Amino acid sequence: MRLFLSSQGITPHAEALLRLVGANRKTAFINNAKDDIDPAERAAHTQQKLVDYTAYGLEPFELDLRNYFTDNSRLIDVLKGVGLVWLSGGNTFILRRALAQSGLDKWLVANLKNDTVAYGGSSAGAIIPTPSLHGTEHGDEPNSVPAGYSSDIIWEGLNLVPFYVIPHYDSDWFGGDAAAMERHMKNEQLTYNLLRDGEAIVVNGDETELLK
Repeated sequence: MRLFLSSQGITPHAEALLRLVGANRKTAFINNAKDDIDPAERAAHTQQKLVDYTAYGLEPFELDLRNYFTDNSRLIDVLKGVGLVWLSGGNTFILRRALAQSGLDKWLVANLKNDTVAYGGSSAGAIIPTPSLHGTEHGDEPNSVPAGYSSDIIWEGLNLVPFYVIPHYDSDWFGGDAAAMERHMKNEQLTYNLLRDGEAIVVNGDETELLK
């Protein structure tokens, strides 16, 4: 299993990500965590990220999971030949709903465990592989429900790693929320990793490394 979990984007660890991904750099870029913001702003963010990730050496295309909420079967064809699935930041609860409603959550778990694809995620995308989203409500609104989404809150993460992730630690704009998330983890006696912007966790098989 190969995972790249960052606090914010890829920089400054693009080379580490490329080594993890290997030769197949076709990348499904998922921005559904931002489905609650202005559509024009979301589109501009997506386009900029596609440009940025191409510059890093990836071959990205946008995969909008909303297109597969009513017919999960079509998603399988889109994912054929993909070497990396990247989940961008935003609202973690919206992203988790999108994964469930599209069926990508089950596909990811199966293919990551078989090591047929690599996973990358920043902020919300770094939280998704953990055991649970409990504690994340201190930073994200669980009841934010964009059009087309189920209102049910999904608290289960993908449970691909045995630890929790708190992104944007000590940041100017999210530091208070991150501190509240940390208090929750401490109170529940959970194992967690604090990620400052610019840091990432790389999981490659049995090895886990913190990149600073």
